[in-house]
Amino acid sequence: MLQLAYMNTLALIRKNKGLLKAFKRYQERYLSVGKKPDITKFLPEIVYRTMRLEGEKITRKQARALFQ
Repeated sequence: MLQLAYMNTLALIRKNKGLLKAFKRYQERYLSVGKKPDITKFLPEIVYRTMRLEGEKITRKQARALFQ
């Protein structure tokens, strides 16, 4: 059953051409040259989106302030 779910997931990923293009760009830009993205730029946005999903009231400005 688990293998069937895995195969279905792979089929969905292959169908999603936009996701494949995005990963290829990411791979060329970061993985192939050994450069890693600056995670500190993304952390405030990650916190903001996660807290919004959980139903918390937060603004992007407040999320940025946490990392300054």
